[in-house]
Amino acid sequence: MPNEAGFKPYFIIPPLASMLMGALVTFGLTTKHAYIPTPSPVISSSNTVSAGFYNTMVILLMALVGLVVVYLLIRYAKFRAFAVFKDAMILFLIYTLVTFYLYEYATYYNIYPLLLVVTFYPLSIGLTALLGYFSLYSNSQVLRGVGIVSYSAMAGSLLATSLPPVTAAMVPIFLAVYDAFMVYKGLLGRLAESMKGTVGRSLLRGLVLDLRDTAIGVGDLVVYSLMSSFVISLAGEAMVMILIILVLGVLLGFYVTYRLLLPFRGYAPALPLPVLLGFVPVIILLHAV
Repeated sequence: MPNEAGFKPYFIIPPLASMLMGALVTFGLTTKHAYIPTPSPVISSSNTVSAGFYNTMVILLMALVGLVVVYLLIRYAKFRAFAVFKDAMILFLIYTLVTFYLYEYATYYNIYPLLLVVTFYPLSIGLTALLGYFSLYSNSQVLRGVGIVSYSAMAGSLLATSLPPVTAAMVPIFLAVYDAFMVYKGLLGRLAESMKGTVGRSLLRGLVLDLRDTAIGVGDLVVYSLMSSFVISLAGEAMVMILIILVLGVLLGFYVTYRLLLPFRGYAPALPLPVLLGFVPVIILLHAV
């Protein structure tokens, strides 16, 4: 989360929108009790603490590998290769998410015309092209925000509903620790230093959401969506109350991060305080309910 100016109220829109959209997407499937398989063959489907640690380590390793690739391409000025790699990966991710949710909703809500080949694939490709254009190529900050928040929210929702509950509860906490370490002692901090300014954020377009004088990483938005989706999938009758507690805690953590942590270096991890103030209380409440 690099910073160049003071906090503006509209800065909370991306985290708020990612949480609400993730919750809405998840609610639409959980009400139909949709079965969503684990996202990778290397992820254990066992809902135990030991499996949760294993799955979390796998996810952290994948995040680290992706970060190393991005850092090396930028570090050695392979900007064209980086841009091609980044755009291709983001478009592939958007297509996968759009195709998955389109199929799930069409199946579970019996929208059979959408399942026809003549409608399903043109619609998938069209929505992918639209969100891809918004996220990667649009000069409108609003449209870019719509694209990035949309695919981030879908990714977070998919993780929350496909990972075993214990793993889904552990991932935000471990990622918050990882985020703090990588920003202050690791590659994220070096990347943030080298990417300061408009030119740097332009190179990372699609991986960060640039809203005038500030930027927030897609990974942060994915985790915000994961947390709200986790609440929707498990909170039961207390869902609305616990979701409100989560949203308020995350937004408070986001604001405190901006006000207190950013002035030190001009960038700060966007996960530790939102997770501490929003998600940890939710885990405690869910355990007590």
